[in-house]
Amino acid sequence: MAFSRRSSRSPRSRYTLGLLLLTAVTLLVLDLPGTGPLQPVRNVLGGIFSPLRSAGDAVFSPVRNGWHGMFSYDDVKDENDELRAKNEELKSLQGRYEREVAKRKAAEKAAQIVVADVPTKTAMVVSEGQNFDQSLDIDQGSGAGVKKGMAVITGKANGTGGSLLGKVLEVTGGGRAKVQLLTSPDFKVGISLEGGARGILTGGGRDKAMHVAGVALDAKVEKGDYVYTSGINDTQFPADLVIGRVRKVSKASNDLSQELEVTPLADLGSVFVKVVLKDPPK
Repeated sequence: MAFSRRSSRSPRSRYTLGLLLLTAVTLLVLDLPGTGPLQPVRNVLGGIFSPLRSAGDAVFSPVRNGWHGMFSYDDVKDENDELRAKNEELKSLQGRYEREVAKRKAAEKAAQIVVADVPTKTAMVVSEGQNFDQSLDIDQGSGAGVKKGMAVITGKANGTGGSLLGKVLEVTGGGRAKVQLLTSPDFKVGISLEGGARGILTGGGRDKAMHVAGVALDAKVEKGDYVYTSGINDTQFPADLVIGRVRKVSKASNDLSQELEVTPLADLGSVFVKVVLKDPPK
């Protein structure tokens, strides 16, 4: 009994083959250049298969990007390192610029400070002493006429004009001098108040109030009053240099005088100061 030979190609296989051929022709048509007779066909097929192409790009794009990222990682890292280095350099230049601007402003502020009838010498602070000795070093020494005991002034921490900062403690070699701050517990100066009363001011330490003793009991003193150098007894401190303001008034323990707490007005962190070239008493 004879049987008919069954085709080796099933309908499913023929369908798959036809679909592949159609796809190949479609891709060929889509990629043909120009606007010839096939252009309308290209346009139609392009509209049909464009979503498929977009979907393929969406699927394979992360793979391509990841592949590219793996092989360009070192280049990206080098670029980031270079940009980071440039950023740090710009920050450093900006910091230097801001410091120079602040220094120039401080110099201009110091230049405006004058003492009537007494010459002064501008100096720059080159180093600060330790907290325990309440001092700083300046870049002017004996060659500029600076002597031990001379008064040193600077701008006010708030406002304009000058204020007493301290006195020259010693003149060292190399054109330098050490300045004792008025906040030092060892610093003393005769003072006068707005109403004319007098007393002796002593430093209290950094960030602490200075103390005035010996103010007459009947002297009228109020919180906020200004305190000045007295300038008596041929002192090295010219009269009427601003020292600070009264922040507290109280009676002495013996009830015979008043004691005051005074806040300094000098800019203790100033970059520039002035030495008052008035010879100290011998």
